[in-house]
Amino acid sequence: MRPSLLASAALAVACLASSSSAAIIATYSIGSGSSTSSVQIDFASGNGYLFNVSWDQPMNGYQLLQYIDAELGAVSHTAQVFSFGVFVTGIGVGTDNEYGEGDLWPIENYWHYWTKDSGSWQQAMVGASDRTIFDGSFDAWVFGSSVAPQAVPAPGALALLALGLRSRRR
Repeated sequence: MRPSLLASAALAVACLASSSSAAIIATYSIGSGSSTSSVQIDFASGNGYLFNVSWDQPMNGYQLLQYIDAELGAVSHTAQVFSFGVFVTGIGVGTDNEYGEGDLWPIENYWHYWTKDSGSWQQAMVGASDRTIFDGSFDAWVFGSSVAPQAVPAPGALALLALGLRSRRR
């Protein structure tokens, strides 16, 4: 096998292997309006869900999660409200459910809040109830890990990789 073909095959195997342990298993589009924000929810199991929410009224990051919960019967959440903001303790999507209050040190049993305004994901510097969302904003909730949300492959990315491998074989 030629070295370039071997490298391409290794890349394909790596992509497929990483997607078997962590994957966006469902994408939902809800709401109506001229603005759209995305919310990604990643569970400790590796299952991830992507919600594309269209809206017109100003919202914060927590209201966005509440809106998803209200619109989709398969989604639920619990939270504690404090004078300084909201602490999300549980999120469920279908059969995936995680709950934690950050009380099992050193295990990170709580929901980490992430934002991506441009470029790469950043752990949020403010709570979800203090974040004003905007058209094109990305928020994420990751349970039990301070690792950035999993990458969402561009549509057809694996198909293009397979096409590239096929054309190299000729």
